[in-house]
Amino acid sequence: MTEQNRKLPQVNNIRGLGKLGIFNVEALDVKFSNGQEREYYRLHANHDGVTVIAVDQEHLLLIEEYSAGTLNYELGFVRGGIDDQEEILVAAERELAEEIGYQANNYEHLISFYNSTGYQTAQMHVVVATGLTPLEVMPEGDEPEPLTLVRWPLDQLDSLISHPTFRDCRNLAALYAFRDYVRAGKLGACHT
Repeated sequence: MTEQNRKLPQVNNIRGLGKLGIFNVEALDVKFSNGQEREYYRLHANHDGVTVIAVDQEHLLLIEEYSAGTLNYELGFVRGGIDDQEEILVAAERELAEEIGYQANNYEHLISFYNSTGYQTAQMHVVVATGLTPLEVMPEGDEPEPLTLVRWPLDQLDSLISHPTFRDCRNLAALYAFRDYVRAGKLGACHT
């Protein structure tokens, strides 16, 4: 059966089960075209997120940040929520400034994806930032402690994939898309 012929299931009811941090937990009563009924659960976020792949000369600028899921410091890209009515590139610019104190001459939207289509509503938008310069004054963000800046050589992207603390699937998806972008020669067009 092709997607064009497939009838979407009927959502009969969406019930709020409560708030969990930035998520509203919801239950959905779903009826399929074959008569089967199921209850699904999802985390409904009011905001999408942005991941910033910051390229400084021949390095990526990464951060080490505490992660409650692993109870460890994890290596990853600059990342944060998109505020109400905020554009993706504006959010990328703000997060880059707040988390590592840099600005960029160029911001390019690379890809968007869902963190988990099975139970989340928010998308992650990946932005490549090039032409970086440090800010004289770093704006205040919402981090509980200063983030550790890590410079990773661009010619070692494959080893970053297997780094023991670079294991968040959002970072990995962003890195795979960025690696393809670099291999296609697109970074050179905007890299300064």
